[in-house]
Amino acid sequence: MTVTATLDALGLPASRRTLRALAYAVAGLVPALLGAPALVLLAAGAVLCVTRAGMPVLSLALTAVRGLTGLERALVRALLGEDVPAPPRPRPLRAAHDGAAWRCAAYAVLDLPLGVLLFVVHLPVRLYGLLLLSYPLWFRAVRENGHRGLELTGDLPLDTWPRALAVAAAGLALLAVAGWAGRRLTALAVLLARTLLAPPPLADRVHDLEETRALAVRDSAATLRRIERDLHDGAQARLIALAMGLTRAKEALRAPEPSPEGVARARDLVEQALGNARTALGELRDLVRGIHPPVLDNGLAPALASLRSDIESPALRVELHTELLGGPRPPEAVETIAYFCAAELLTNAARHAGAHRIMVGARLAEGGRALVVEVEDDGRGGAAPRPAAPGAPSGLRGLAERVRTVDGTLTLDSPPGGPTRATVRLPLTTSSREPTR
Repeated sequence: MTVTATLDALGLPASRRTLRALAYAVAGLVPALLGAPALVLLAAGAVLCVTRAGMPVLSLALTAVRGLTGLERALVRALLGEDVPAPPRPRPLRAAHDGAAWRCAAYAVLDLPLGVLLFVVHLPVRLYGLLLLSYPLWFRAVRENGHRGLELTGDLPLDTWPRALAVAAAGLALLAVAGWAGRRLTALAVLLARTLLAPPPLADRVHDLEETRALAVRDSAATLRRIERDLHDGAQARLIALAMGLTRAKEALRAPEPSPEGVARARDLVEQALGNARTALGELRDLVRGIHPPVLDNGLAPALASLRSDIESPALRVELHTELLGGPRPPEAVETIAYFCAAELLTNAARHAGAHRIMVGARLAEGGRALVVEVEDDGRGGAAPRPAAPGAPSGLRGLAERVRTVDGTLTLDSPPGGPTRATVRLPLTTSSREPTR
């Protein structure tokens, strides 16, 4: 045990953690005491609820309590290292109908005695313990009723060295008890903050689902706009040119006996129309491949193998490990997301990282409950999700948003100088598993 840990165990704050707890006990007394008038307003609002002004007054009191708990949340974060997220704010004058506001009120009720007790244990009791611990150093300088030192009772003066050392031992024990009680009370304060000041887990889940639903809707809308733009600017224009070319060829051949020049012109127009048809077919094929790559019909492993063959070159070696993909295939949506993530990460490594070697792995993990795709390269590193420019590819941020739509995660480790390792985890729920296709 180190000296710092020993002093902490004896109730003498020495480590940074215990000093922060002491600072929290002192600073937390302010919002704890300010909670008393806020609770008085809360009680007044409850009494006035029989009138028309009751609900607005109650909502204003709850809003004030939320402000105090916001200060408490900041102190817990800054001094105790516990990040307690704030619940969503209710509409103005609607705090009386908000469950989070009432939980804040419950916290204020409990924080008033807890804050005072925490302050007393951390500061006055410890100071008294230090005073007793130092009694042998100053008891001879005190005179009381004709003798040196203090009196425990009228007939028991503390004027001898054994008695002074006993007082010091009592002070040391008091310090140790104060340190133990302070740690327990601080842990209780953190538990109350985490329980009453943070949104409940169900609210977090609902908020996350709302965000992922919005991301999915936005991604679908962007995909539809892209398809519409590609069809309008690409295949549709080619098909219009095809129809115009065939119409002109028909006009050139309309005469009962077309001239050689007309036949040659019609032949050129048909050739042009054939070229436009081929180009339109290619653009449609690319468009369909962007929606759902046909190579995925054979499974994720062959699809990743096709990606490797597309991107591998004499200067770039790609290693593929998909041996752990046995068993039932993941859902189609999960396979599609995994494929596009691997394609984007491979493209980034080849074009932007200057990599010479890339390792791609796909496996079923956690007993078949998750699909994990890993891409590691030996490039320059420094990759980080950044906001995409308007009209530009979404990049790593877009991948993270796409992965979140199925409750997945994207973890990126890319220190400057490399290597870069990206891990995509896509959960597979029991209900979403599909039989082998």
